[in-house]
Amino acid sequence: MPTTYEINAARGVIIVTVTGDLTDEGLFDMHRRLAGDPAVKPNFAVLFDLRQANGIAVTTDGVRVLADLPLVLSPESRRAVVVPSDLGFGMARMYGLLRGNKGGTVEVFRDFAEASRWIGLEGAR
Repeated sequence: MPTTYEINAARGVIIVTVTGDLTDEGLFDMHRRLAGDPAVKPNFAVLFDLRQANGIAVTTDGVRVLADLPLVLSPESRRAVVVPSDLGFGMARMYGLLRGNKGGTVEVFRDFAEASRWIGLEGAR
């Protein structure tokens, strides 16, 4: 699961791009990488671009574990997930619901431009 991320410090946004097969362990690794990167600031927003990912191997148990991990970003930070498939959309929504009152606003989108606008990146790729 190739995962890359770009940090736009001036705009306060991280764009995470996932291609190929997405797994539970891949999700946990992504969390660890972001948590360990000193360039990631708590007040940043994040956009997870899963348009080129195949998440059929992500499990509901994995999503539950991910939702229980400590937040990398502040509870007020916006988190956008862009996913085209019905299954991925449902799993991302489940993550948002499981976060519940633990903080961390999560919105799920099918359209990259709409998600970009929501986190404050007008005209992003």
